Amino acid sequence: MLRKILIIFTIMLAACIIALTITLLDAQSVETEKTTEGIAEISTKPSIVALASAMKSFRASLSSKLLADASFPLGHKESYSWTNVPPGRDEDRGGIRFSELSINQLTRFYEVLSVFLSDNGYTKVSLITKDTEKHISDISPSFWASNRYHIALFGNPETDGSWGFQLDGHHLALNFLVHRDAVSIVPALIGTAPATVDGTVVLENERGNAFALLNSLDENQRKKAIQKGRRGLRVGAGRSTDPFLNHDYSEFVGVGLKASEMDDTQKEHLRNLVKTYVYNLETEFADVWMAAIDAGIDNTYFVWIGGTTPSDPIYYRVFNPDVWIEFNNESGLDHIHTIIRSPNGNDYGIFALNRGPQTLLEHYTLENHEKISDALFDYSFFSLQDIKNMEAR
Repeated sequence: MLRKILIIFTIMLAACIIALTITLLDAQSVETEKTTEGIAEISTKPSIVALASAMKSFRASLSSKLLADASFPLGHKESYSWTNVPPGRDEDRGGIRFSELSINQLTRFYEVLSVFLSDNGYTKVSLITKDTEKHISDISPSFWASNRYHIALFGNPETDGSWGFQLDGHHLALNFLVHRDAVSIVPALIGTAPATVDGTVVLENERGNAFALLNSLDENQRKKAIQKGRRGLRVGAGRSTDPFLNHDYSEFVGVGLKASEMDDTQKEHLRNLVKTYVYNLETEFADVWMAAIDAGIDNTYFVWIGGTTPSDPIYYRVFNPDVWIEFNNESGLDHIHTIIRSPNGNDYGIFALNRGPQTLLEHYTLENHEKISDALFDYSFFSLQDIKNMEAR
């Protein structure tokens, strides 16, 4: 009898080992697929070739160590672990720091930005990364450094048609993706402190165009648009276990003034406000995005929180099937954060191959059903409610 029990136990143990081995092999296979599936062929479109050429020039300027430190496969968690919490002087945010680059290398990187961005977009990015950050550094030199920006590269334009990069810092976090002929820039967090640099209002149109829309509304429309509540970004920065990667925007449907209730002039004010953000991207690619937004313009919701005069701190958001926009004065009028994302699941494009909870265990942990040790994974967990309560500062 004992012998039979031992035989059965041995068979069961062998079966478990085989099953575990298959599972591990499958997991490795899936992990490999995450870095390769859906990758496009290299585009021959002149504008895409220009983007790739600028990136190749920047990559060629880097030492082998810097290039290795900056490089990640598509779908890597580094692409969606950015945050706009101010980085300290010694904090490693992934990728390579501006401070590690020579003047020539940094110039090459700004050349990459210049071909991805419109003239207006590039001006904002240049002001924020160079001038406003120096202002903060002067105020708090013991903590802040003006070159606290990190660059991460995803994929390789030399070999594939799907690649991108991330610029990650406190007042600027941009996620670019090239996928054959398509280019995206979401999520994008753009902020500034101070609001005015050397006489230039950094986010002037983001504020001015919003007031133009608000002031065009009649009393009944304003009652729908103007909401009570605390100002603050509702769908903010990405994090290492980011449930907002596939955020459920359904809670915002029906909240605010719907564009279908606006007249043509008001809709044009709405479009101008949206274009202020969309056309940070180079015009050719922004046109494609704007066409998709226009297709659903009547299903756009506009919400305003705060005062109604230009001297008031304000919050507003625009929620369209193809774009999510938020603007918030963090403190007074001189510290602003904005964010633009894609509610239709296009945030990060194919960067987000590893989306959301991947296993039942992760699901239970993220939902805080059980207290699971972070040591079981290569990243840390937060409870879903804790993350929902976090807002970009």
